[in-house]
Amino acid sequence: MRRRISLEFVLIIVLSMAVFIIGATLIARNAINNVTELNLNQYLEIIEIETVNKNYQDIVDKYDSIDDYLRITFIDENGVVLADSLADELDNHLNRPEIQNIGEYYIRYSDTIKTEMMYLAIQLDNGDFLRVAIPTTSILKFLNDFIGLSLVIGTIIIALSIFSSSMLINHTLKPLKDIKNILINVNEGEYQEIINHNKFDETSSLIKEINKINHSISSNISSLKSEKRKTDFLLDHMNQGICVLNRDKEIILLNKNLRELYRFNIDLNLNKNYRFLFREEDIQIAIQNAYESKTSSHLIIKEDEEYFNVSITYLNQNWNNQSSVIIIYTDVTSIKHIETLKRDFFMNASHELKSPLTSIIGSSELITQGMAKDEEIILDLVKRIHHEANRMSRLVMDMLLLSEVENKQVSNQRLNFSTKKVIDDVIKNLSVLIKEQNTTIHKNIDIDTMQFGEEDLFQLIKNLVENAIKYGENDGQVWIDIFEEDTYNVVSIKDDGIGIPHNEQSRIFERFYRIDKARSRSSGGTGLGLSIVKHIVMNVNGHIKLESDENNGTSVTVYLPR
Repeated sequence: MRRRISLEFVLIIVLSMAVFIIGATLIARNAINNVTELNLNQYLEIIEIETVNKNYQDIVDKYDSIDDYLRITFIDENGVVLADSLADELDNHLNRPEIQNIGEYYIRYSDTIKTEMMYLAIQLDNGDFLRVAIPTTSILKFLNDFIGLSLVIGTIIIALSIFSSSMLINHTLKPLKDIKNILINVNEGEYQEIINHNKFDETSSLIKEINKINHSISSNISSLKSEKRKTDFLLDHMNQGICVLNRDKEIILLNKNLRELYRFNIDLNLNKNYRFLFREEDIQIAIQNAYESKTSSHLIIKEDEEYFNVSITYLNQNWNNQSSVIIIYTDVTSIKHIETLKRDFFMNASHELKSPLTSIIGSSELITQGMAKDEEIILDLVKRIHHEANRMSRLVMDMLLLSEVENKQVSNQRLNFSTKKVIDDVIKNLSVLIKEQNTTIHKNIDIDTMQFGEEDLFQLIKNLVENAIKYGENDGQVWIDIFEEDTYNVVSIKDDGIGIPHNEQSRIFERFYRIDKARSRSSGGTGLGLSIVKHIVMNVNGHIKLESDENNGTSVTVYLPR
């Protein structure tokens, strides 16, 4: 705008100066012509008087000093040139326009002296003609000087006008520039008052009105943006994915969960068809059915190892009073995982209980039906029933213990107790197994007391030491080390047994998982010990480190936060 106003202003000034110079030049030329005509008349009167007593040549010679300015010519009544101040041997001049029209002024180009001149002629009493002429070069010189001076003055005037107009335009447009800068801030919801430094009443009143509107708009925008941020915050921090489609099946709202799940670029694909987001055929069919039948539906889908319950609901009116479809994704992966764990648990538990039950039922039937009559055989069957019953009891107790540690977030009690006493209790509890395997236990206890759940620590160490003895060699060794490291109490159990193959190390903490199944069952193992250890450690936000090589023993290190 500023450039256009400046350009138009300069153009007006230039055109005005051009018109002024042209007009002034024409007026000056006309004035100079009038003066020249007056001079020609005066010269004619003077020379005419002199022709009474002098001959023509003497008169011409008299004015020889000014022949650059004045040309005098005498012509007889037949057109023959009798005398001329600037040329000799001239042709007949009877047909010259100034001779043909006596007393009229003529400006024409002279072929004789090769210049433009103004002519005036009179007829003398004796019938001859007297003609005087003044070169127009003297007029042009003045006009050229006049035009040159006018151009210089005009240039100065234009420069001053441009400078002054620029200052005036800047001053006039400054309020508009301030308005522009402030309106940019209004878009961000920031109110800033325009300070009025303008002297024009019209601009002042405009600024006052804009300030009022500015305050109202900035307040509304700030409020709307605050509400939008609040809504976006709530939507993006929900643990559900939400998508809203309008009546044209276009995506008009999508929260962070769904954007990240489908890696959806909302800047490029917002307000596009729902198929840009949902590629699964089942969901597309459900959405289509929702629009056609105006009903709701639910389905379970799997996406990147995660399970989602997808609710597709048809709404007659949304916030724009238009029909729409809202799609809600609820993560049910943990529920699915729990269902899988429960299913696997019951299958494994059933499998583990089946063998001892079969053995107990078979042995008892032999006794009750009298098929075993030898007292030695009966005693052997009773011992078998007792052994299998104990195995079932251990399995049930371990299952109950695992369920207990899985369902509590932290240990029941966190009291100071003697670490050495817990180790002694573990060794006492496993004394029969230690004696059977002839295992040597090495203890290195650097922590006198610990603040932990005493029963949890007992179960943790007991299961690790029991595994180390069972999977160790006869006449083997087990090392128990308890010490502090950084912010942890560390429990390390190491054996010199069969070790764990590398491809199975990631699974040994699973329920009922055994590396050597035959050896585990023969030793009375339930397959739940390490799973119990894992959940005890998880409950206190600790972690476990396993180091093992096949046939080179195993080391399990547990880090318990102090």
